[in-house]
Amino acid sequence: MRTSAHSFSAVCETLFIPLYARAREQHQVPTLLKDPLAQELVQKIDYDFAKFEQAPASMTGVVLRAAYFDAIVRQFVKNHTNAVVVHLGYGLDTRCQRLGAEVADTPFYQIDVPEVITFRKQLLAPLANETYIASCMFETTWMEKLQKKHPRATFAFVMEGVLMYFSPEQNQQLFAHLAQRFAGAELHFDVISRWLSTGSNWHDAVRLTPAQFQFGIDDDRAIEQWHAALRYQGSCDVMSFEGWERAGWLYWLGQQYFPVLRSAARVV
Repeated sequence: MRTSAHSFSAVCETLFIPLYARAREQHQVPTLLKDPLAQELVQKIDYDFAKFEQAPASMTGVVLRAAYFDAIVRQFVKNHTNAVVVHLGYGLDTRCQRLGAEVADTPFYQIDVPEVITFRKQLLAPLANETYIASCMFETTWMEKLQKKHPRATFAFVMEGVLMYFSPEQNQQLFAHLAQRFAGAELHFDVISRWLSTGSNWHDAVRLTPAQFQFGIDDDRAIEQWHAALRYQGSCDVMSFEGWERAGWLYWLGQQYFPVLRSAARVV
């Protein structure tokens, strides 16, 4: 019997986009991201995943983005003996499982709204080093609890495929709260351009869900203005990653010759 996913809110439904992208990638040769667990999860869920076959750019971009953040988290854990990793809007991601023994001694906190955490628990029990937190990421109670529990830790906060669905004011407040409470922490996230943020209805994957983009930014360094403690360290265009050609020749040509397309999705 498959688990029903038909009662999700609009933004929560977008978690099925990256899940299906990772599952679909397991049939590619060579595979850009090994995630057999994603395949298992897709088979357990009652949802129309097939519609995302209409979204080749997102299917490729999401996989490249996931591989990038895997590498970021792997390196962060390697560099810090007292590392703590926190994922905001974690959905049905499986990073902790993908990285396996490399991060087995590092605490991971996976935060999402109660409806998603409840759904996740039905499908996937947390690993020994994982803690699920059912909370809106904009609330501060969970932040204060982590502060008290890990007073000497170095934190990495990962926000993957999340910020674009919330208002600039909400995102600014979130970053300010994190900067105030977690000195020396690293914030890793992805953003879309202002141009792309106007395109929910023609975006290849998001248009297939009820969700709408609310936030886009063209100057990533401007995020420093959200709080005095924030320091911009650099960003990369997802379309510049090796493997983007998987999206198809039209999208590959687009990133080659049209800067507005090339910079539409970035990791920071």
